[in-house]
Amino acid sequence: MRFKALTDKGKKRSANEDNYFINSDIDFFMVADGMGGHAAGEVASQTAVDFAADFNFELSNPLASLSDLTFEINQAIIKKSKQKIDYQGMGTTFAAVIVCNQRLYYVNLGDSRIYLYNKSNKTLKKISEDHSLVADLLRKGKITKEEAFNHPKKNIVTQALGLESELDLDKGQLDISGDEYILICTDGLTDMIREEEIKTVFNKHTNVEKVADELLQQALSSGGLDNITLIVAGFNE
Repeated sequence: MRFKALTDKGKKRSANEDNYFINSDIDFFMVADGMGGHAAGEVASQTAVDFAADFNFELSNPLASLSDLTFEINQAIIKKSKQKIDYQGMGTTFAAVIVCNQRLYYVNLGDSRIYLYNKSNKTLKKISEDHSLVADLLRKGKITKEEAFNHPKKNIVTQALGLESELDLDKGQLDISGDEYILICTDGLTDMIREEEIKTVFNKHTNVEKVADELLQQALSSGGLDNITLIVAGFNE
């Protein structure tokens, strides 16, 4: 697959606590958005990267491998958080996919997101479910999608790696065609630009590099209030 990954600390943050990792040999892609004081968020998201880089994926069962990896990262972050007072309470979102034999396998925890864009019918579909206070309100019909985008508490996550030993993973698999593109991103992107705007960028370009570059620039020009990390991947150009 062809891909482009970008990360930026944004216009307001002094440091970048986002991380990403790609293993192009098995078409594995992940992003992690760290949280916690004293740069502990960066430690948490880097822990996710380190474990993914060393993990031995079993491609006969990619979804089980992704789940195993997620639980291992969770335990590692919990262990680290007990070793240093500055690390207490640190955590990270985690969104990861493997593409194998024209199927997409994914796992998600937190409010980073996974999208599929179909070039033929020009549709953008969010396939991950957010674990956040605002997402819960939206699912219960208590707020609208527009209210969710502007909600003052939209950055409060209800699950993340490193916070609790028990996890309720959002995971699944689906077929993916040659005219579909994957977008994996932290909320630094989706808090700044709406899904319709993301779709418009995909409509304009057939090149993953141009899509990624424009998405980042739009997020920055819209305020860049948080760290921004995104990966765009696809079969075709």
